[in-house]
Amino acid sequence: MRHRLAWRTWCTRLIAISALAVLGCGTAQARVEFSLGRSDTPRHGWTDVGFMEWVGDPRPIWRLAWAPAFGLGRFSARDTVAERLNHTVWVGAGGGRLYLRRGAFFGFQVAATHGKTDALSSTAEFVSSLGWQGRHWQILVRHISNGDLHKPNHGETMLLAGFAF
Repeated sequence: MRHRLAWRTWCTRLIAISALAVLGCGTAQARVEFSLGRSDTPRHGWTDVGFMEWVGDPRPIWRLAWAPAFGLGRFSARDTVAERLNHTVWVGAGGGRLYLRRGAFFGFQVAATHGKTDALSSTAEFVSSLGWQGRHWQILVRHISNGDLHKPNHGETMLLAGFAF
């Protein structure tokens, strides 16, 4: 019961933060992105992963630009019971994206999870991304882990490619 209450609390907070961010951002240049790829947990192999993200208008900050970013992702279960990796995990994340130069970007988000494995073992996780994007495509490397706040902390590291509109 306590786990469900904690999950509901995280979901409520994530939805509230997302709604406030969306209301505070214009939508003239917002992007919706769909990415698919493969994720690796050290010593335990690969699994399929997919993300859908909404990225708001870029806003100038010094010589760069940043945008709010919110995503929903799914990690498929692995065909092994080792390290409790045989469960599907959903991830909802909110944070920002910093645009560097010539389409390169760095993203950081805080995420809530539904489902647990030893790779994604906390209700709260941190998402960091480094990628490159064009007008209607992107490719990125992403890592999700709990920042060593809870054991185990294997994390998931993935390569994603996708399209945007």
